[in-house]
Amino acid sequence: PTGSRLLYTAAMIFFAFLMIYMTFCAIWLTKLGITNAINNGATSFSAIMNDETFRNVILSLASTYGLYLIGSILYLEPWHMLTSFIQYLCMMPSYVNVLNVYAFCNTHDVSWGTKGDTIEKMDLGAVKATTTAGSAEVTVQVPIEEKDINEGYQLALDALLERTEEKPQKRDAKTKQEDYYKAFRTRLVILWCASNALLVSIVTYGSGSTYDTRTKAYLAFVLWSVAFLSFVRFAGSVIY
Repeated sequence: PTGSRLLYTAAMIFFAFLMIYMTFCAIWLTKLGITNAINNGATSFSAIMNDETFRNVILSLASTYGLYLIGSILYLEPWHMLTSFIQYLCMMPSYVNVLNVYAFCNTHDVSWGTKGDTIEKMDLGAVKATTTAGSAEVTVQVPIEEKDINEGYQLALDALLERTEEKPQKRDAKTKQEDYYKAFRTRLVILWCASNALLVSIVTYGSGSTYDTRTKAYLAFVLWSVAFLSFVRFAGSVIY
């Protein structure tokens, strides 16, 4: 929202620096993996790929950035890889995290455009203007005589002295529908947060070999999922 522009900008800057750090770590881990494999006597590509973690990281990086490059070359438009790729890398985690959270928290409001800004406010009345010869004219009735002024003042006092009866408020169909959407939004956000907390607890629970096994399995699932989805997007782009 407009009122949180500074907070959103700070979050995007933070995720941009985080993405730069993660990219550096991926390159550094790749270098260490190759160095360790060579030091252990690996002399071929297949021997280097025997390390499970190293293999998963290489596969994910190649299937993501490699397919971006191959697709750009196939369409003979690789220039954005030189002019916009770094900016895309820095903005990508913000699109995944910041905008994703914003979308989950606003599932109750799927309106587009002005979101009701074009509705005419009638609380203070509406003024009708007539346009003549390129200029707008507005007719306003103003009491001039003292009798009319006193009468209007007395009517205002009488209106203030009248006690209004409180009527039981009933929700109309539109309000019920809006409340239903907001309740759905609340349940969805709670379920989403709970599922993320459950996943973190399952992956990080325990210690020793069980912890290493679970973290490696989860990392392998994420990296292979990224590779599969990247291949599906690439295949769809080529077929199209």
